Amino acid sequence: MAEQNEIIGSDMTKFSIIRKIMYGIRWTVENLSKMPAYTEVIGPDFYLAPGIMGCITFSKIGGEPCVFIRNKSAKEIYIVREIVLYDCNSQKLFEDKDEEIFLLEEGEDVDVLTVNDGTSFDDLTNDTLVIDLCVSIKDNATKKLNSLIYDIDPEMKLREDLKTMLENPVNSDVFLQVGDERIPVHWSVLCSRSPYFKKMFDSRMLERMQNSVIITDSSLVTVKKLIQFLYTADFVQGDDLQELFDLYYAADKYEVMDLRTLCGHKIVSNVTSDNACDILQLFHRHNDKALKMEVMDFIRSHSDAVFQTEVWKMFEVSEPLMAELISFCLKKNC
Repeated sequence: MAEQNEIIGSDMTKFSIIRKIMYGIRWTVENLSKMPAYTEVIGPDFYLAPGIMGCITFSKIGGEPCVFIRNKSAKEIYIVREIVLYDCNSQKLFEDKDEEIFLLEEGEDVDVLTVNDGTSFDDLTNDTLVIDLCVSIKDNATKKLNSLIYDIDPEMKLREDLKTMLENPVNSDVFLQVGDERIPVHWSVLCSRSPYFKKMFDSRMLERMQNSVIITDSSLVTVKKLIQFLYTADFVQGDDLQELFDLYYAADKYEVMDLRTLCGHKIVSNVTSDNACDILQLFHRHNDKALKMEVMDFIRSHSDAVFQTEVWKMFEVSEPLMAELISFCLKKNC
């Protein structure tokens, strides 16, 4: 049988991006068993590095799942990657987090994972495979890469200049005070990036006169992450759910909606049967209807497990009407 090399359309496979963050992506591939061998499936684009776009592709070669990265930029880069495969219930199937270095040349597909250890993917729940891929530029290539980016990407250069302003605040003109620590920042940056700060400084002259804003409802760690995003738009956040909750709250309060969106999708990517209720309540409090529906979909798909958790039982006590409504809607849609 001759090898095929074609693109599968939506009649065979469906994709959904669960989260999209800088340097990484989680990609859901459905109808895996129906995918012919030696057939390439092109996934969504994502950032390999600031200003460097790539995409993820998938094939079954000789029955073995293979994951590729395609460099869509005009330059070659060196990367290391971490990749984890899950089923639709977040059960880990395969993990590879070695430090192998991969060269990504312009327009080339590079095989970053071939599962050839005998792991079976024939009987996945809902015939669905979730690919969680994180990419970082190799350190010894970063400096050279940045100089290349600056030559062609003024936005990246501007971002680095603003980062330098934050790290060397010689001309700062306002402080954010959290507890005993004062963070020097620039009034113009706060006002241009946060409608909340703009309204504060426009209407409350005391802060302008004292050059200080006291923050009492967010931790120092959270405020520093917020400020870093205001200056650089960098979002590099781990999986600690409470830290994500805190940053989401701050982003919503200070009306930094792009950060709120990134935090929200990161939170959704970490939803489990045990934390679904807490996440649902968070999005409900902040009127985040789109992400609230994503969590509702998760609860619907995992209702048997969710309804047995202690968190759900506490939720029924604290929010009886909401819990009853959710249970009713889920039963109605079964």
